[in-house]
Amino acid sequence: MNGQVLPDGEVEVERLAGLFLNTTQSYKFLFFRAILTRLKKSNSRTINFQELLAEMIVAAWWPVKVSHLVIGPSGVNDSLTGLLDAVGDAMHERLSYQAVSTRAAYHVKSERARGCLRYVPEALLSPWAGSQRPPLYTIKLGGIVLEEEWHRYLLENLPIVCGWADNEWTQWVQARNPNVPVNLEKLQPPIRRNSLSAERRLFLLSTKGHFRCVYTGLPVDKTDFALDHFLPHAFVGHDRIWNLAPVSRALNSAKGLQVPAAHFVAPLVDIHFGLISCVRTRSVKAEEKFLEPGAVLCGLADRTLRIDG
Repeated sequence: MNGQVLPDGEVEVERLAGLFLNTTQSYKFLFFRAILTRLKKSNSRTINFQELLAEMIVAAWWPVKVSHLVIGPSGVNDSLTGLLDAVGDAMHERLSYQAVSTRAAYHVKSERARGCLRYVPEALLSPWAGSQRPPLYTIKLGGIVLEEEWHRYLLENLPIVCGWADNEWTQWVQARNPNVPVNLEKLQPPIRRNSLSAERRLFLLSTKGHFRCVYTGLPVDKTDFALDHFLPHAFVGHDRIWNLAPVSRALNSAKGLQVPAAHFVAPLVDIHFGLISCVRTRSVKAEEKFLEPGAVLCGLADRTLRIDG
C-alpha cells in the first residue's frame, strides 16, 4: 500500500495492504471494491452476495464493455466477462443498478458454486492467515459480515482506502493492457458527461461556421454536426478539445472505435491551429482553458495565447 493508509492500533493495516499481492485475476479487486461501494451506500456490517455480485458486474461493465479493456489473466478475459453479456446494453454506456441487482439474484447461487464468487471471499482473507487478530470479515450463509473493528476503520478512512483501491486496480488493468493508456476515467462511468457545448461554440466562432471534415474534406453542416473524438474516447478517456474535430453525425457514428490513419493528422492540426489563432487575435478569455494542450501540439506553446490590447 506504499504507506498510503493510516495506521490504527485496533486493526492490522499491513494485512490490508497485502490484499492484492500476487493477484492474477480481477475478482479480488472487484470484490473488495464492491465492499467499499456498499459501505458508501449503507453503513451496515452485513452485505449479501447478491449485492456484492451486482456491484462487481457494474464495476466490470465499464472497462470491458465500454472501454474494451482486458481484465482477465494472461491477456484473456476471465469468466466474469461472460456474465456481463446477460445484464444490459453496452450501446448506452450505462447500467441501472436496480436491473443489474435483480439479474444478479438469478446468478448468485451458481456463482457461489462455480463462478465469480466461488473462491474470492475466502481468497481475499489470505493476508490474515496465521493472525490472532480479527480478519476483515467473516463469511456467513448468503454473504459476509465485516468485523466490528474493520467496519469502523473503513468507514473512518473510506476516501483514503477507496483511493488506494482505485490506484491498485488501475495499475493492475494497465499491466494487462500494455498498449493502451489506462486511467480511472476508463474504469468507471464519469460523474458528469461533458456536453461539449462550449467546444462547439468555439469551433463555430473560429471558422465562422465554415469548416471541412478532416476525413473527407467535404463541408460540414454548421447547424447539424458532431464533434468526433479523433482518437476514440475509449482510448484516451477524456474530451479535451485537441482531440475533437467537427464531422457529420453519420460519419461520427460510422467511425466508431477506429483509430484514423496518420495522414489525417495534418487536417486535424490545421483546424486546431485556426482555433488557437482565433483565441489569440480575439482575446476570447473564456475559451483559453481549452486550448493550452493544443497549443503544444501546434508548436505555439512558447507564445501567449491571447494578444493583449
